[in-house]
Amino acid sequence: MSISDTDCIDAMAVDGKELIMLVSDHFTWAFEQVEHLKYLQRKFNTYIRFIENKGWKERFGDMEFDAYIIEVVFKYPYHKSFIRMIESVKDKLDEKNIKIVYRVKEDEDEKDTFYSWT
Repeated sequence: MSISDTDCIDAMAVDGKELIMLVSDHFTWAFEQVEHLKYLQRKFNTYIRFIENKGWKERFGDMEFDAYIIEVVFKYPYHKSFIRMIESVKDKLDEKNIKIVYRVKEDEDEKDTFYSWT
């Protein structure tokens, strides 16, 4: 999956009482910056609706979560406009116990073993 698939959840996992959802961003920031941010915004809106509608119940049953983590993994270094976008919605996300974390994908040989993505 990728950010261009704005109507689906790329991957999700459970860590204790947290639901962690992955967003995979393969676009470069040389790509139209405004369009790139629009893709991310549409993707985030899909994830937020999924959380609000308890869409995870189909996979995880009656589990309840204390927090929701949306982890964005960028293939290329992110642009400062992304940080501004996240900061502009932080308070609204905090009210819903949603946190957006982000990182640039590491070397291909390095394996992320912390989460078991589904």
